Amino acid sequence: MGDGKSEKIEKRWRTFQKHLGCTDEELAIHRANPKHVKPVENAPAFVKYKMVIEVIESHHCGAGHKVGDKFVVDAGGCLVPDECPPGRICVSLIYAMKSAVDRMWQAFYNDSTDVFQDTVHCSDVGTDRGGWGEVTMRIRAVPKDEKVNP
Repeated sequence: MGDGKSEKIEKRWRTFQKHLGCTDEELAIHRANPKHVKPVENAPAFVKYKMVIEVIESHHCGAGHKVGDKFVVDAGGCLVPDECPPGRICVSLIYAMKSAVDRMWQAFYNDSTDVFQDTVHCSDVGTDRGGWGEVTMRIRAVPKDEKVNP
């Protein structure tokens, strides 16, 4: 491995350590796990992209989520409030987002942005089945610097 690449990888690990607040001993545990090494050292998709989860169907949503609403999640799995619609976010919606984010993470892990099952549904069953409403969403990756919501 070239010296420049080695320095870059060490910098990534130190950034990872600082972000999570790990001790040197805890960082060593992460570095000993090949499943942790790969995304830090070899998966540029994590660095290049963020995730956009867009509402594609909405019926009687109690939180007011509507078709076209876009929620931005960074590669670390955190909602980016400045790039999400203002106001309330339904817990059922967030719960559904988790499985979509997990699928995108797997794609990123494999240095891809292609998600086979890219569509999820909130946990509310809809009014015709005794619930309040229902929302369906689709996830996609966009370049990290692309502005998603105005």
